Amino acid sequence: MPKHKIVPFLLLALFGALLLLPLAGLAAEEDTLADELKKKAQQAFVAGRYAEAAASNLEIAEKHPESPARRYAVQMLGTLYENNLVDVRKAVKWHREFLDKYADPRQAPFYKEKLASLEKLMHQEQAFATYQAIRFANKGDEVMVAQFEALLAKHPDFLLRAEIQRELGYAYARLDKRQQSYQAFQDLARSGGQQFSADDRTAYDKASHHWQLTNSWGAIAWGVVVILWGAALLMKPWERMTRASLRMFMIWAVLWLLLAASRIPSFHAIDSSADEFLFPDAAVYIAAALNLPVLFWLLLLTRGNFWQTRPRVLRWASPPLTLLMTTAVFYLFLIHQPNGAKIMDAFAAKYRHWAGEWQNPEQNHSSLAGGRGK
Repeated sequence: MPKHKIVPFLLLALFGALLLLPLAGLAAEEDTLADELKKKAQQAFVAGRYAEAAASNLEIAEKHPESPARRYAVQMLGTLYENNLVDVRKAVKWHREFLDKYADPRQAPFYKEKLASLEKLMHQEQAFATYQAIRFANKGDEVMVAQFEALLAKHPDFLLRAEIQRELGYAYARLDKRQQSYQAFQDLARSGGQQFSADDRTAYDKASHHWQLTNSWGAIAWGVVVILWGAALLMKPWERMTRASLRMFMIWAVLWLLLAASRIPSFHAIDSSADEFLFPDAAVYIAAALNLPVLFWLLLLTRGNFWQTRPRVLRWASPPLTLLMTTAVFYLFLIHQPNGAKIMDAFAAKYRHWAGEWQNPEQNHSSLAGGRGK
C-alpha cells in the first residue's frame, strides 16, 4: 500500500487512542473509589457498625456498576440484611442478584436454598430478627439458652425451630446440663427430619449417655448408699459401741487424713497441661475426706448385732460391702462435678486401655520395643 494511503489510517488510530485515554483514566479512578469504599465497608463490618457497612456497600452497588468490587458489595449486602440488620426482603433482593450475576456453579445451590428459606420467613420477620440477634450477640451460653427458650415459648410455630433446638442441645452440653441437652436433641430428632445430621446424632447419643450416667446410674448409686446405711443402722450398732471402738475409728481417721495430706504434693506435681478436664483443689480435698463417712459406716456395720453370732460371715461380707459403698459414694461425687459424665467417660476409656494392656502384655511389649527401635 502506498505511503500516502497509510497516513490517514495512522491518524485515525491515533485520534481513537486519544479519545479512549480519558475513558480508561475514568475507569481506573472509579475502581480506586470503589476499592476505598470496599475497605471502609470491611472496617465498619469488623467493628460491628453494620449500618455504615451497608451504606458503603450500597454506594458501591449503585454508583460503581462496572467495578470488580461490586461483586463483594452485593454479596455483603445480602449477608448484612440477613444476619445483622435483618430486613428479609432486602436480603432476598441482594442474594437473588448475587445468584443471577455473580455466583459460580458451586455457590448456586447454596444461594438457591438460602433464598427459598428466606422467602418462607417473610411472614415471621420479627421472630427471625430476634433469632439472629440472639445468635450474633455473643453473650455466652447461659444468656443464649434463656433467650432461645423465651423465643420458642413466644413463637412455637417458628420455622427455624429445629435450628434453635440444635443450638440449645449443644449449648446445654457445653454448660454440662445433661438433662436439658438430652431433651433438646430428643425434640430435634422428633421434629428435625432431614435436618437431623450425623453430627447431631452423635451429640444426641452422647447427651443420652451422659444423662443416663447421671439419672439412671446415679439413682442406683443412691439406692446402694441408702440400703447399706439402712442395713447398718437396722442392726443397732450403738448397742455394741464402746469407747475403744470410737477411739480406734478416730485413729484410723487421723491416719487416713495424714496419708491423704502426704499425697497432696504429689498431686500438685502432676503435669495436667494436656488433660481435658481438671479437678479443682477443693474437689480433691473433698474426695479425700469422703473416705471418713465410709470408715464410720464400716464401724457401724461391724458393730451390728447381726454379726454377733456370725463372725465368719462378717469377715467375708465386709470387704465387698465396703468396696460397694466406696464405689457408690465416689460415683455420686464424680457425676456431680462439672463435666462429671465426661470425666467418667475418660476414666472408662483409660480402664479399657489398661485392661487391654493387662490382657495382651506381649503385644504391648512388642509395640513398645518397636517404638524404641524407630
